[in-house]
Amino acid sequence: MRQVNYFAVIHKYLTPDSFAYAIYLPHVAAVTFKALRVARRLGLSVEQLRFIEEAAMLHDIGVVKVAAEWMGCTGKLPYLSHLVEGQRILEAEGLPRHARVAARHVGLGITKKEIVTLGLPLPPRDIFPETIEEQVISWADLFFSKVQGELWREKTPDEVRQHVAKYGERATRTFDEWLMRFGD
Repeated sequence: MRQVNYFAVIHKYLTPDSFAYAIYLPHVAAVTFKALRVARRLGLSVEQLRFIEEAAMLHDIGVVKVAAEWMGCTGKLPYLSHLVEGQRILEAEGLPRHARVAARHVGLGITKKEIVTLGLPLPPRDIFPETIEEQVISWADLFFSKVQGELWREKTPDEVRQHVAKYGERATRTFDEWLMRFGD
């Protein structure tokens, strides 16, 4: 597997002097650090660690296409569209495995029924992190926000569980399973 220069990809879509970059980079760096900490504890291979580092640094690249002024993104699409847009961007960059992470890092997953019932701007299908790498990155992402002033603060498991509980029993059950598996 060739090593990916994720900063080259990031800089292609976000300029380092932009407000969006000042939000994006701390967020993905914090997620990457936590994901790697979990992956090492799980005993994942060097190749898996390298992939997790790359994919975690790129998992939110789709935000460049969304309307999220609070983080300096002036696109036209709803925020959740960053999953689909991130997948498109990373596939166009020749990074299909990284694109899967971008497309599937929707917290603890979301069902087709939930997407349709809630009218979410996502393709009507079940979207769940499937591989261990996807799951570890999704887990780590739950603990960090993209809100200025909160970027480096890691939420406690209790804070994350309380937030996740808003999405129902399935999400809470998955959180509890992942907490046992991934710890922290």
